[in-house]
Amino acid sequence: MLETVRILDRPVSKVILKEAVAAGFSDLQSRVIAGRLTDADSGNLRALLRPQLGELTSPYRLPDIDAAAEAVAEAIVEGRPIIPLSDYDCDGASAHAVLKIALTHYFGVPDNQIHSFIGHRVRDGYGVSDNLTDRIIEQAPRSSLIITADQGSSDHARIERLLDYGIQTIVTDHHTVPAGGPPPAAIACVNPVRQDSLFPDPYIAGVHVAWLLCCAVRQSLIKLNHISEDTPRLGGLLDFVALGTMADCVDLGRSPNNRAVLQAGLALMNSPNPRPVWKALYAATKCSGPITAATIGYSFGPVINARGRLDCALGSIDLLLSTEGVEADRMAAQLVEHNTERKKIQTDMLNRSIPQAEQQVRSGSAAITVFDPDGHSGVHGICAARLVELFGRPVAYFSPKYGAESVTGSIRSVPGFHVQKALEEFASNFPGEALAYGGHSGAGGIHLRYTALLRFGDTFSSIAARDLSADSRGPHVFTDGELSMSPSLDVFRELSQLEPFGRQWEAPLFRGKARILQVRPVGDGSHLKLSVEMSTGCFEAIWFGVVKNGKSPVEEGQTVIMAYELDSNTFRNATRLQLRIRQALPMTLGGS
Repeated sequence: MLETVRILDRPVSKVILKEAVAAGFSDLQSRVIAGRLTDADSGNLRALLRPQLGELTSPYRLPDIDAAAEAVAEAIVEGRPIIPLSDYDCDGASAHAVLKIALTHYFGVPDNQIHSFIGHRVRDGYGVSDNLTDRIIEQAPRSSLIITADQGSSDHARIERLLDYGIQTIVTDHHTVPAGGPPPAAIACVNPVRQDSLFPDPYIAGVHVAWLLCCAVRQSLIKLNHISEDTPRLGGLLDFVALGTMADCVDLGRSPNNRAVLQAGLALMNSPNPRPVWKALYAATKCSGPITAATIGYSFGPVINARGRLDCALGSIDLLLSTEGVEADRMAAQLVEHNTERKKIQTDMLNRSIPQAEQQVRSGSAAITVFDPDGHSGVHGICAARLVELFGRPVAYFSPKYGAESVTGSIRSVPGFHVQKALEEFASNFPGEALAYGGHSGAGGIHLRYTALLRFGDTFSSIAARDLSADSRGPHVFTDGELSMSPSLDVFRELSQLEPFGRQWEAPLFRGKARILQVRPVGDGSHLKLSVEMSTGCFEAIWFGVVKNGKSPVEEGQTVIMAYELDSNTFRNATRLQLRIRQALPMTLGGS
């Protein structure tokens, strides 16, 4: 690696620290909270950290929600064909499941009135693409009503084509809306990030938007006397909302809505009688202990995502909707195989792309643009995110588009670099070079003419050099400082009270000096099991995915500075403390 990873301590808001202690949080919990919130969050601790389900923001603060709910309700009453049309990732698949179950189980829509469509990542590309539009026009009944999920805000041209054919569209989405506004050909564009939105929480996932629409549809159907007032509310679908929310890596620090639905969804997953999908995924991914946000983020989400990355995501939706245990087990095992295949593709792509990234860093580039002629578009985003971790710079990862003289790429960012704005700037400076693009601050995707790739890389790096300081570049890990007490299961449980952890509300990470007593590879050989000695005692630790080409980054007898989490390991009904190492720097490399 060209640059040594920096282990840095998070800045602490003294205002939040004082408020957290006054609110009854322990000193340790307060330190963690004050490292994630800022002075601007003062006065909102209870709402942010202990949100109540009854305090979820009303769907009626979303733009176009009345028109959308009324249109869906009328289609249901009139018996018109309804098309759930979702993105192929976990957020989209979860939203698809919410729409389909709400329509059939809650609103009484017959199965034969619903026609599911979902884009194929490689053949169709992102969003309501031309290929996908062609397929809908060829296969779907005229007079259908489309409800998009997690897409559609940038797809006016295709939505207009569908309207000309006789198919109306309602957009539900959470991605950035183009500067020209939402697609005018749509009946409605229900999106919390619209400029005219009154919804106070712009961080919710696509599945959450789809769920809120369904909540409003329920009320519209009651007004039309199509369903009774005692028709169950839709809280029973929050396990799907939790899945899509966590898997899409939306903000958990500034969004009480996200934390509330995640907590409620986890309660459903851990209930005595959860859906077959959760039992099947739990067994297939060899989980232990209760299902947590980390279980969704690192086990369930990647497995659900894997099918859409490599093939058609309808298989993932079939698993989510399964009602029979044996069939769910079979489908979950199949998706785990897809995820294993995805991991192999990812490893090969990273092995090809890391030398390119290193060369660009060596030349002083503020951002990295990779072109992989053998890459798989379904794995672009994961590889880009991994390169961001390794090099601490924005990354764009491109491969040739299937069957076209163009390239598609996924972009992942670092704090201070806004992906969507960068894509808009490129498209504005070079009209016609970007065939399609979209995203938000932290991630996005773009379809480029092949001849524009070099121009994009130069522009991408120039924007990063302008927007990011030189000091902010390079790989780093932020910690919550030194742990002032000995690591223990009690301390682990104390910190667990701040769950759920995720993006912008990361799990507590501590800095500490340790001597490596034992090191041995485990699993597929890429993980390390360690024994470490700290000033407060000796501890068992695990370090995932750190062995590269058979080489361990640490040796027995070395003294290192570690960045580590507290974790628990349950084996044969016995639970023990385990440290989870995120980074370890030998003292000779300047760890401090």
